Amino acid sequence: MTTGDEMIGRTVTAGLAIALSLSPAPAQSRHRLPSGYKWGRCLLVVDRQTRISGKCSYQIEKGGDFNIQGPRQVFAGIDYPDTHSGAGEMSEDYWAAVYKDGDVWSGYGNSDIRATHGDERWEDLRRDGACYLGKDVRVCLWR
Repeated sequence: MTTGDEMIGRTVTAGLAIALSLSPAPAQSRHRLPSGYKWGRCLLVVDRQTRISGKCSYQIEKGGDFNIQGPRQVFAGIDYPDTHSGAGEMSEDYWAAVYKDGDVWSGYGNSDIRATHGDERWEDLRRDGACYLGKDVRVCLWR
């Protein structure tokens, strides 16, 4: 038989265990990605400013075109409602896209983490391993 103090202690311990098991995991560990995206490692440096370094999400398309998103990026339909119009698009991190333009590689990205449009353009990128280099840009992706 147990005393009242022992019962209170067991009840508090059991309650704490249940509360901890039901508490949500940190946001980043449960962050879902859109279909076709994966986690990788990226580097985005523009005008000597490092914008993404380390964990990132990415998508590779047929032909080798790809885009990278910083780890805090949000996605329509996952992190906020998808309006399907572009008017409600959101961004919370840097991103970049690299694509084949004829015989050369080009790219674009955002200069402000809130921007959902590519206000920076990069022409004549050359490939160097996992990186694409331009006059003032370096975009790298390691899967």
